[in-house]
Amino acid sequence: MQLMARFKLKLLRTLSLKVDTYRFVAERDYAMGILAIADQSEDEDLIILAMQVSNYLGWLDTTQVPASAKQTADNSPAVDTKRYTFGARG
Repeated sequence: MQLMARFKLKLLRTLSLKVDTYRFVAERDYAMGILAIADQSEDEDLIILAMQVSNYLGWLDTTQVPASAKQTADNSPAVDTKRYTFGARG
């Protein structure tokens, strides 16, 4: 509940957006709309709070990696780890 209160106050202070907490918890469409607005914000703390609230409510799936992220990881060039073992000062 403390996380939700911080999120609600941050939205009010940053974007002057009032959130109905009970409706946010009860109606997923309303909550997703509010979270989308917070995600488009320029405030880093607000974006982090939105992600934390989504994760707490179970709406942020962190177990699946997008296919595009897998593809870029597979296509990255091999790094020669034998060079540069001592850093700049040897």
